[in-house]
Amino acid sequence: MPFIRTFVVVGLLAQGSIAAAADQNGLFSIRGAGLLTCATYVKEREAASGAYVMIGGWLDGYITAINELSHETFDIVPYESTELLTILINRHCENNPDDILYAVTNSLLAKLFDDRLKTSSAYVDIRVGVDQMRLYVDTVARIQTALVKKKFLGTESTGQWNLATQNAVARYQDSVGLNSTGFPDQTTLWRLLQSD
Repeated sequence: MPFIRTFVVVGLLAQGSIAAAADQNGLFSIRGAGLLTCATYVKEREAASGAYVMIGGWLDGYITAINELSHETFDIVPYESTELLTILINRHCENNPDDILYAVTNSLLAKLFDDRLKTSSAYVDIRVGVDQMRLYVDTVARIQTALVKKKFLGTESTGQWNLATQNAVARYQDSVGLNSTGFPDQTTLWRLLQSD
């Protein structure tokens, strides 16, 4: 059954603008970590094994290929880190041990496709206390738009990180029960932007 689901997901992705390349019958070979079952993935993640590190490399390579081959796609995961993606995959895999990693990854990326960064964007360096990260200007503007929509920020989105944005992030974090640091960590961004 997971094998059939793989090809259903591939078909859905092909319709959703993620590039489809295969033989004349629409089939192709899945290689590497994509062939692992969810049960194996969960086991290797829990052990923090060398295999798990290799899975992360496979995931990054797969995302790079999607970025290159998908129509109007600069970055399918403009703020989501590899670690966040592996956590999301793990949540699915814990409940679906027989699923194949390729199908799970494809399904997750298909859900994220509409929120992809379509064109190149400059970076903004963000520093809050000792925490720092780099986000696209486009992502910062999206954060600001979501904060305005939720009435945590009263100004227009500029795409530039500032104290007003940091304070609005802290108020949002407090409102959803997160540690109100004002730093746009992965959990905060996922909750803020996915709910948007």
